[in-house]
Amino acid sequence: MKNHKAIAFDMDGVLIDSQPLHYEIDMAVLKKCNYSATLDTVTPYTGISTPDRWPRYKESLGLAQSVDELIALSNYYMTEIFNNTNLMPTDGIVDLLRFLREKNIPTAIASSSSHELIDMVLEKIKTRQYFTHFISGEDFKKGKPAPDIYLAAAKSFGLPPEECIAVEDSLIGILAAKNAGFTCIAYVNPSTHGQDFTHANHVITHFHQVKELIVC
Repeated sequence: MKNHKAIAFDMDGVLIDSQPLHYEIDMAVLKKCNYSATLDTVTPYTGISTPDRWPRYKESLGLAQSVDELIALSNYYMTEIFNNTNLMPTDGIVDLLRFLREKNIPTAIASSSSHELIDMVLEKIKTRQYFTHFISGEDFKKGKPAPDIYLAAAKSFGLPPEECIAVEDSLIGILAAKNAGFTCIAYVNPSTHGQDFTHANHVITHFHQVKELIVC
C-alpha cells in the first residue's frame, strides 16, 4: 500500500479481544431491565457507540427505561466487568505496534469507546506509548459508520485521508473508515460475530499480515 503514512486502530476487537465483554455488558443491562437477551439479541449492535446503541435498543426492544438510565447501567457494568477482567493484547498487535514505531509511522486510537475506557484498556495492556493520538467516539455527535472519527484521525495526523489506513473488525467501523476516505484493513476476530468484510480493502486473520501490506 504505497503512499500511506499513518495508521489508526479501532480498539475493541482489534487491540483486545473485548467484544465478548461488550456482549456481556449489554446482556447484563437488558437482564436488569427484565428483558431476556441472548447473544443473537446483542450481536447486531457490534461496533456502535454507547450513545448510539442504547436508543436503538430502547426502540427495537420496547424498553421502559429512559436512554439516560440505560446508558448509566451500561457504564456501570462496563466499569465493573472491565476492571475485573485480565485483559490481554490481541496476538501479534504489540509486535506490529513496535514495528510501526521503528518505522516512524504515527498511530492513533479511533474507538467508539469512551476516553475512560480507552485509558483503562491501554493501561491494562501497556500499549499507550505506541500511540500518538487518542480519539473517542464520545467526542462526536455522529458515531460510526459516520466518517467523523476517522476524519478527526486524519486531521490529527496532518494528512489527507487517502494517505491513512484504518484497522477495524466490524462492518460499522469499516464503513466509517471507507466513508472518510481511508484504506481499510479488516481483522477477522473470531469472537466478533456476523460481520461483513466485503467493503474492506484488505482482510487479515493475524497482525503480522499488516507488515506485509505496508510499504515503508
